[in-house]
Amino acid sequence: MVRETAFDEVFDSQATFRVLLDSLSRPGTIRILPLRPYESAPAGFCPPALSILKTMCDHRVSFSVGSSGLRPDWVSYLSMNLATPFRHVDVADYVLFEGERFDADFTRLNRGTPEFPEFSATALLCVGRLSEEGDPGRAGYALRLSGPGVKDAAILSVTGLDPRYLEERSKANMFYPMGIDLLLVDKDGRVAGIPRTSSAEPA
Repeated sequence: MVRETAFDEVFDSQATFRVLLDSLSRPGTIRILPLRPYESAPAGFCPPALSILKTMCDHRVSFSVGSSGLRPDWVSYLSMNLATPFRHVDVADYVLFEGERFDADFTRLNRGTPEFPEFSATALLCVGRLSEEGDPGRAGYALRLSGPGVKDAAILSVTGLDPRYLEERSKANMFYPMGIDLLLVDKDGRVAGIPRTSSAEPA
């Protein structure tokens, strides 16, 4: 395993940040991350997730990995490529999960406090494939999103996503503004944001 060098810390970070900001401000809309030829990603890892974490994490922002997918090679790979500390899921700022298998650690994510809701965690779920309404290849679990940033409603389809993540997300966000935000990403670099302000129900 070697350190990845394909990601430009300035230009790629800026481009990735704009994509993430747009995906969270327009829930249910798929955006495409800049893809980079990562060479050392361990088996089963979603390479675009590394671009997201490299963009959002620095020495002040921590990361973790859900226990059901907690493999030493994943942690070693991320630790080698991120300038950020690894922390327990209870206190980490960004937590990576495998979407197809529900991980009980998801229920332990930091939801912030009434005084400081911005200190809550963001969950990054690696899924099979994301598609929008009208996509001829659309398949999988369909979600209906509504709320700020969505005109009427948006339909997002996801493969490789355990519905329990969405059920637990709803529970976590019951006491707004506390809650957690979601980023769904697939291996082709498609990403969709589901902020705590959005309603996400089966379509």
